[in-house]
Amino acid sequence: MSSDDQTEQGTIEKPSLVLALVPVVLTLLVLGLQLFVFDNFTPHIPLAIGLAITAIVGKKLGHKWPSIQDGVFHVINVSLPSVSVLIVVGMIIGVWIASGTVPTLIYYGLVILSPEVFLAAAMILCSLVSVSLGTSWGTVGTVGLALMGIGEGFGIPMYWTAGAVVSGAFFGDKISPLSDTTNLAPAVTGVNIFHHIRNMLPTTIPAMLIALVIYGVGGYTLLESGESSFERIENITSALQDNFLISPWLLLPALLVIVLAVMKQPPIPRCLPASSWAA
Repeated sequence: MSSDDQTEQGTIEKPSLVLALVPVVLTLLVLGLQLFVFDNFTPHIPLAIGLAITAIVGKKLGHKWPSIQDGVFHVINVSLPSVSVLIVVGMIIGVWIASGTVPTLIYYGLVILSPEVFLAAAMILCSLVSVSLGTSWGTVGTVGLALMGIGEGFGIPMYWTAGAVVSGAFFGDKISPLSDTTNLAPAVTGVNIFHHIRNMLPTTIPAMLIALVIYGVGGYTLLESGESSFERIENITSALQDNFLISPWLLLPALLVIVLAVMKQPPIPRCLPASSWAA
């Protein structure tokens, strides 16, 4: 803080660890009270109360309201790009499902799947879809649902299939330049998003490879062969063909997102042409 700011603000005290934790702890207590006592899962009121508590602590330390207001709006300004990415990604998911891009991804994923490598292939498929969409929940809710049914047809325990789906979806979401959390973390810390992704790779890739080996071995040991599994795949692929347009051309929006990400283009300009192509 400059001398002029210090003169305008007065003497600013540095908070102790206990005092710094007071707004956080009290906000969590209010949030827990609303969730578990009043059975209300909307966080807006607890967060507003937390903001008020933080402002009171800031006043106690010597901050004037303009300084507190600047801090609040600075945090909002930092988070807005990530919120914008989240909104655009939500638009992409809807457009890609309606246009047939996501069903095409599911269709070709099912066609190339082999029962012996089902778990490993499911994990890889979910990771690719998650990198393209930038959302783990969107991947689990689309590709993941189809894979759960196929895994059941193969006689693989559901928790194994769910683990493969979630592992792939979270891996893709973690390294996707379209992910809201992947954009928010570097935005708050002032780091380039691609530097952030590169710094996560030394821990993310080994974890992915270990999980891939586990699911690869598990696929061979858990598989129960039977005609029902192949009939299940045929039923799902037939339903996709009956209800959606399935074409390799519909993979171009996902390919475009990946190419623009490799070219290190900003996330929002990457999303908009990808959703326009699909539409």
